[in-house]
Amino acid sequence: MTNNKKNNYEYKQINYFNIYNKDMKKYIALGFFDGIHLGHQALLNWCVKKAKAAGAISTVILFDQHPEKVINKLNNYSLLTTLAEQIEKIRKKGIQKIIIFKFDENFSKIKAEEFIIEVLLKKFKMGAVFTGHDYHFGYQKKGDIALLKKLGEIYNFESYVMNSITMNSNQKISSTVIKDYLKNGDIEKANKLLGYHYQMRGKVIHGDNRGNSVLSFPTANLEIEPEKLLPKNGVYLGFTHYKGRKYNSLINIGFKPTFKLEKWNISVEVYIFNFRNDIYNKKVIISFIKRIRDEKKYNNARDLISQIKQDKLIADNYFNEHE
Repeated sequence: MTNNKKNNYEYKQINYFNIYNKDMKKYIALGFFDGIHLGHQALLNWCVKKAKAAGAISTVILFDQHPEKVINKLNNYSLLTTLAEQIEKIRKKGIQKIIIFKFDENFSKIKAEEFIIEVLLKKFKMGAVFTGHDYHFGYQKKGDIALLKKLGEIYNFESYVMNSITMNSNQKISSTVIKDYLKNGDIEKANKLLGYHYQMRGKVIHGDNRGNSVLSFPTANLEIEPEKLLPKNGVYLGFTHYKGRKYNSLINIGFKPTFKLEKWNISVEVYIFNFRNDIYNKKVIISFIKRIRDEKKYNNARDLISQIKQDKLIADNYFNEHE
């Protein structure tokens, strides 16, 4: 990252355009964008469209970690999307530039007006700003839409504010609502608000080899980034994405109670249909479609095998119907 001691903040930039003119105006979308859900996507599309019409550079501001982790010391704060996932999804919406600030104690003390004037206007030549209707920013969150509009009149930049977006006229789309759905296992409701299947990236690691040697269902154990929000424990239908291909899968999240795994040690493992590749230490993406049952404790491995066969049958029927 570039260190700017004078202004007491650090940042790095990612550019997705061929011709760069440092004097071009930036049309900047602001927000934490956790999940890049349908509301975020609408805001990003708006920014891209307006920037293109004005000959400006569509830009997004991101932070390297959630402000709550710094301001309220919430070290276990869970996210719908990691920073890498945010960058990838934002890029796919056509955004031309991403600026990532290091959010630390120093950055958290920047006052709202200073952030707009000294950082966005003077440093990045902002010509327009795009936010949600409830956006707050700056030290103690004192900056709001009213301040943006006031400063826009003084410093001659446009403020585009997106009203709350709902599903079916009554379901608010927000990261908080989506998190609640995931924690309750309502994966299908979460997916509708996201606009895509909820995903997790993970490196395949060695487990206890029980799936292959005991259960005859070889599974891949995944090491998931610790800040990633895990859906409610249970068994899910989903996909495994590897080297550009998508494989039907069964995903289990939980403590493996039949084999008395410690309750603090949640595992994520996936049974990939019709797949025999050696993928240890490789990275895969899993996406969740539907939750089919709770995690259960069985008296022995034989009963668990019987249950897994039933799960496989449910999965086969589902994928055949939704091919």
